[in-house]
Amino acid sequence: MKISSLGLIASVSLVGCMDEGATSTARLRIAHLSPDAPAVDVCIAPHGTGAFSGPLLATAGAASGLSYGNVTKYLDVEAIQYDVRIVAPGSANCDQAVGGLADITDLPVLPDGASATVAAIGRLDASTSQPFRLAAFIDDAEVTFGKAKLRVIHAAPGTAGVAVGFGGGVVFDPFIDNVQFGSTTQANNGYFEIAPVASGEITARDIVSGADAISIKPVMVPAGAIVTAFAIGTAGNALSPLDVLLCIDNADPNGLLASCKKAGSAPERARLRIAHLSPDAPIVDVCLAPAGTTEWKGPLLRELGATGLAYSQVTTYVSVPVAAYDIRVIGATSTGCGVGAVPDTKNVATSAGLTATVAAIGVLDPQGAAAQNPNFRLEIIPDDTTPVAGKTKLRFFHASPGTPAVDVGLGTAHLFQRVFANVQFGTTGAGGFLMTDPFSNSVTARLANATTDALVVPGVTAASGTIYSAYAIGGKTGATTNPLRVLLCADSAPANGLLTNCTAAP
Repeated sequence: MKISSLGLIASVSLVGCMDEGATSTARLRIAHLSPDAPAVDVCIAPHGTGAFSGPLLATAGAASGLSYGNVTKYLDVEAIQYDVRIVAPGSANCDQAVGGLADITDLPVLPDGASATVAAIGRLDASTSQPFRLAAFIDDAEVTFGKAKLRVIHAAPGTAGVAVGFGGGVVFDPFIDNVQFGSTTQANNGYFEIAPVASGEITARDIVSGADAISIKPVMVPAGAIVTAFAIGTAGNALSPLDVLLCIDNADPNGLLASCKKAGSAPERARLRIAHLSPDAPIVDVCLAPAGTTEWKGPLLRELGATGLAYSQVTTYVSVPVAAYDIRVIGATSTGCGVGAVPDTKNVATSAGLTATVAAIGVLDPQGAAAQNPNFRLEIIPDDTTPVAGKTKLRFFHASPGTPAVDVGLGTAHLFQRVFANVQFGTTGAGGFLMTDPFSNSVTARLANATTDALVVPGVTAASGTIYSAYAIGGKTGATTNPLRVLLCADSAPANGLLTNCTAAP
């Protein structure tokens, strides 16, 4: 099946190297994926004969050869084993290999009727652990009606094995667990048959660091398309950066070349953490779905190895692809994301570089004396991530459902110095973080404009170069459990496993 209207890639047919009278044929294309190799042309010979034909591109009228990041269209050739000689562009014959490169003589036999890609990968740099070589891959030419095929070939020198999947960050859904340099998955020629994809993101993740290395967004794989995504380039190299060369293997050719498109980009991520600040809610977990869908991912905390999030705990930050999400809170013992414990919080927008706290506040059961308390909800609180040497950054968020507006400051009694004034439930004092000198003092809360201390937390130390969030928590009306306290979190300190370093006092 041909795909001719997508503008991404082309299939191939270039004739001239078949022996007269041959009855078995194959299709062969050449991919130049070596980031420090110059433009090249190629000659081929039946294995062991030395009878090279070509140069193939010059013979076809492409005197400039094949440059990095390009793929030829398919050439019709005899289905046998070939040796390959790499020559300089514009060469009149096949007598001299470029740069003294040895002929490649270890390629597999091309099966009758097969389509194949021979890719130049690795680096010419003698110091590399992944030297220049050719790697051969059998390509698929058929796809089930209404489906698409997708595969990944790892040709990015210097990058460890990668896992590949949809989404990214904490909502990464891998369909390939580990592809090493110079290879694809062994089964099905590396292809996975998938439903057509109209939008979304595909991410390659470094399996050593666990970091998302590169992504394709938006991804559009129509029905009938057979797609190869080549991971190419080198991370941190300005001349040939890490990228994805996206090719539709069964599309029409673009002249002498397959119409491939560089489609990779640095992953855009936001960082979120969950704060359980609802005094009567049980241990919970959370699920995420793209806004307006039912494609729930989770339970996220269980997938990260936790047994849920208890009252007064705050998770560490996790990354998510930039998108709008629906968030579902579920019981920690729930086996899936099918039923939420409370109504979903919908259409929570994230942006590149955003760091935020998703705080569960209010009461789950507003009955009796608690009827005037605010109902359970999720509040999105933007965070600060830039410490300042010699200074402390501090903010205060009011999450105590039974407590009126408060003033918060340092010191007690007549030494009280107000820092945050008239902070209402569900809001941040002074609109965000304040920068102060480091201190060691009592932190005191008073009802707004009152002169008596309502809550004193003695001996609070705020260190230089650290970012802190202080939360008023507890104090559900009529409840003796979980009284009014202050939860102090060192936002910029190293995490304690899956949790932010937080201390509740008194």
